[in-house]
Amino acid sequence: MRPTKLEHYKYFQPIAWTLCLSFAGFVGMLALQIENEVERMQDSTLSFEQRLQNVENALGVPPVTEAE
Repeated sequence: MRPTKLEHYKYFQPIAWTLCLSFAGFVGMLALQIENEVERMQDSTLSFEQRLQNVENALGVPPVTEAE
């Protein structure tokens, strides 16, 4: 008995096209989110140090004190 190729199944093409288009949409949405985030970061008036401090505060990282 010869094994049947996957392409010969009745529903292979609709499933393959659905997966392909879904993946393309997923990648497109990721690209748009990255683009929006980069634009938002470029429009920020905060300095890098202030943004880093905001992240540290959000994570609960204690401030660094200088040793005497």
